[in-house]
Amino acid sequence: MEKRTRDYKKNGSKKMSKQGKVLILALLAFLIFFVGFKIYHSKDVQASTIKLVNKSNETYAYSGSKKLTGLQKINGNNYYFDSTTGVMKTGLMTLDGGTVYFSPQTGKMVYGLQKINGYYYYFTKKTGKDDVVKAYEAVASQLKSDNSVIEKTISSGMKLVGKSPYVYGGGRTDDSVAANEFDCSSFIAQMFRLGGQSLVYQFAASTSLLAQTGEAEDWSDKARGDLLITADDASEDEQHAAIYLGGGFILHDSTSTNGVSISRLNQVINKKVLGTMTWGQLFEPGHVRREV
Repeated sequence: MEKRTRDYKKNGSKKMSKQGKVLILALLAFLIFFVGFKIYHSKDVQASTIKLVNKSNETYAYSGSKKLTGLQKINGNNYYFDSTTGVMKTGLMTLDGGTVYFSPQTGKMVYGLQKINGYYYYFTKKTGKDDVVKAYEAVASQLKSDNSVIEKTISSGMKLVGKSPYVYGGGRTDDSVAANEFDCSSFIAQMFRLGGQSLVYQFAASTSLLAQTGEAEDWSDKARGDLLITADDASEDEQHAAIYLGGGFILHDSTSTNGVSISRLNQVINKKVLGTMTWGQLFEPGHVRREV
């Protein structure tokens, strides 16, 4: 009898334990749903209270009586409001180290391919930040020439974009060339060699030698495949050479781009070294050489 009683209590305890687990799981599920609903609902309520207000031809965002500043998401669209005045800002802006664009007409953050002030940009959907390589790739077919040397040269260089770090003095031995170790002038010399035209002796490539090759062209007449080379009196920090791709793009190997890259002529080079100077401002006083 005592054994039976103990067995009954033991079995009953197990049964209650299972029921308790079920109740606990059900309660947790309800709490998760309730808290999630509250958060989601509160976001909806908060978003619905944000209003765009126009005052004296300036647009502001208010949540209730509070004026909002900085980046704000309103009805699924991103806007930016001056951190001091709260005025809506439009056009090109630098946010979190990247270039973004807010429509001058609507104030909304813009995505995809855009042509702004004569230059192509590509604003990625994920962050809204400009991706220069994607911008070039989006219009590359429109920029191609019918010259096989130029196209082979550019195609060879494009294969190294983001894959070949800048190496000062590199590209002047067989082993260094094989390892894709270049600086600005040796990169250009090797890519043209792969394209079918030798510009200078590879192991002695320099910006000064490249400036003596081909034929001189005016800055306003530069075309795809031309070399852009800094002026003869450029400082050591400024000396550089690049291949013009057309559409305001250049293909080059630079310390400021951490190796082979595509840049736009209106991009700032390196604020720490050259302040607000752009690639265009760097090259325009120099040489444009047509090699083919």
